[in-house]
Amino acid sequence: MGDAGKLVEVAVALPLPQTLTYLVPPALAGQAGVGSLVQVPVGRRRAHGYLLGPGEVLPPGVELKEIQAVLDPIPRFGPELVPLLRWLAAYYQHPLGEALKHIIPGGSRVSGSRRETWAVAPPEADAPPVPARLGPRGRALLTHLKESGPLSVSQLAQTHPGCRPVLRRLAARGLISLEGRPRIRDPLGEQLPAWEEPAPALVPEQREALAAIGAGIRSRAFAPFLLHGVTASGKTEVYLAAAAETLAQGRQVLVLAPEIALTHPVALAFRSRFGRGVAVLHSGLSPGARLDQWRRILVGEVDVVVGARSAVFAPLSRLGLVVVDEEHDPSYKQEGGLLYQARDVALYRGREAGAAVVLVSATPQVSTYYQARKGKYHYLNLSQRVTPQDLPEVALINLKEHREKGLKVISRPLATALAGVLERGEQALLFLNRRGFSRVLFCFLCGQVFQCRDCSVALTHHQGAGELICHYCGYREGVPERCPQCQSTALKRYGVGTEKVEAEVKRLFPQARVARLDRDTAPHSGRAVKTLENFAAGGLDILVGTQMITKGHHFPRVTLVGVIAADLGLFFPEYHAAERTFQLLSQVAGRAGRGEAKGRVLIQTYQPEHFVFQGVKDQDYQGFFAREMESRKKLGYPPFTRLALVRLSGPVEEAVARAARGFAGALREVVRQDRELKEKVRILGPAPALLARLKGRYRWQLLLKSCGRPPLARVLEEVRRIWSAGPRSRMDLTVDVDPGSLA
Repeated sequence: MGDAGKLVEVAVALPLPQTLTYLVPPALAGQAGVGSLVQVPVGRRRAHGYLLGPGEVLPPGVELKEIQAVLDPIPRFGPELVPLLRWLAAYYQHPLGEALKHIIPGGSRVSGSRRETWAVAPPEADAPPVPARLGPRGRALLTHLKESGPLSVSQLAQTHPGCRPVLRRLAARGLISLEGRPRIRDPLGEQLPAWEEPAPALVPEQREALAAIGAGIRSRAFAPFLLHGVTASGKTEVYLAAAAETLAQGRQVLVLAPEIALTHPVALAFRSRFGRGVAVLHSGLSPGARLDQWRRILVGEVDVVVGARSAVFAPLSRLGLVVVDEEHDPSYKQEGGLLYQARDVALYRGREAGAAVVLVSATPQVSTYYQARKGKYHYLNLSQRVTPQDLPEVALINLKEHREKGLKVISRPLATALAGVLERGEQALLFLNRRGFSRVLFCFLCGQVFQCRDCSVALTHHQGAGELICHYCGYREGVPERCPQCQSTALKRYGVGTEKVEAEVKRLFPQARVARLDRDTAPHSGRAVKTLENFAAGGLDILVGTQMITKGHHFPRVTLVGVIAADLGLFFPEYHAAERTFQLLSQVAGRAGRGEAKGRVLIQTYQPEHFVFQGVKDQDYQGFFAREMESRKKLGYPPFTRLALVRLSGPVEEAVARAARGFAGALREVVRQDRELKEKVRILGPAPALLARLKGRYRWQLLLKSCGRPPLARVLEEVRRIWSAGPRSRMDLTVDVDPGSLA
């Protein structure tokens, strides 16, 4: 592989349904290997692509073109990742070359272009004798390097100020060497300790779970687990201990967290336990920093990778353990470009690598728990907290009975509870999964609702910015003084957002230290981490936030959690609306009472009798699961069926509607003529999407329901065939397999 004249297969970063075959020219012999980023000719243009392996032998007379350049001397992935990438493109109906463009960081950037100086002590067997006259600073540095291994001079300068001239003298005596190495930017910061923190003793339930996972790791065969534990039951300690066992066997660990802000504390926990051999991967890093981390993994400098969903593709060649923390979280579904579900990719990757895969949650996805009950996953349960306090007491506040003048957002019981928290010097979280000051601005006289000009959604009023903002495309406009429809000044606000909750808390408790955490106050992960760290350090009394505050955080001083509008997402037109509501409320409730003081949760709702709220109140996952499964089975939704959403979009509404109807008719005819498909596949629609217009494009869609994956795959092949057979000027087709949302 890599010799001149050999045929190679290249996945080109273009919307092509197949890979292409090229020749390796003599000048590039030995440079082009699996995973190499290459430049190739495609028609009259040049394109980038990734080399996948030996090319297919083509019929005589077919003229082959040559690879024009290898753009990076370091390959971006190894042969072990190729089967996963092929499966990914086939399963999610996405061209392989374009899929790689979304997955592999760095584009055409060259790895390792910046360099820095590292100090390296030789192996003990090759080390020269230490001179008797060596000073104390030189001895201290030499001892430190022998114990810790190679370190950058910039790292050493933080623990040994003024060390540079001493290092030069040590190098001159041959006691160490100073080497130029590629400079790697550390997202966790070089000031972090490099020592290993001892693991705490595990309780019996944790030890049982660890024993089962450990057996799976040692088997070196695919072993999927569901680690289902109540909040604060020590799930993290279980997978930290499992990671230690994996590393002891010379294998590698991949840990996924659902959001970028959560990767930071998880990565810190791993670094505190295992030292600096931990890489961080997520889309919030700069392109250069992300490429740095990818390169560290690729060349084997680290054995632990922590990241958000895109980290599932990290180039780990000796993978032994995959952890998907908060496995139920919808953030694991990519909603743009390559529409993959990272949890499912993690399971497939574990199967390919012969690794243990641990899905972790206090509120597992209904489909995941269903598979565990069927025996497809090994079920592990942590039923008790390891913190001093039991689970918090949950109470429902019936808003129909608490309508007091002057208290429209925060009810009297919640206001009284907040006053008690402040009096005792404790902390509180207030949760509302809606940012902004109010949801809708409308005219009270004519009913005009202010909507986005490019999307079929109402604009959200942000009082601090003095603007109406679309949360889908980012369009914004100033708040008008008059209705553009009837010129009335009777403009009213409807609904409530986190900005309004923050304002109300400050009005009721002017002495309190209050902050808000949502996508407006923390548009990037760095600012979110700082706010969370400030709250954890006691710099705030009350934190108001969206789902960013609901999961994965340990705040021992929080004794009260208040949910402002629990009904908000319950009747959203999605089949899993009840499940999402139950998960969010259970997760945020779990932030209370994790320290020495008892926790309390107050949920404001207009429907306290609803089974979701009763399940949260009683902390009864089993009861919720039974009711939800009954509904899913009756309506034919997952886990009883497989879904795919086929969406057409374009700039002209009539043309999109006409194309959708014609497309649906052709697809129904294919299904009607095939006996198996007719029995196992249903086509619903076409109909306008819930967001019928988004970013200036009209959207119509079909929902495919299938009893099993194979019939669905066959229908999706027909979808592509029908679409490619006809001219579709200015229209796009998107296929979303296992959609996270039907909107």
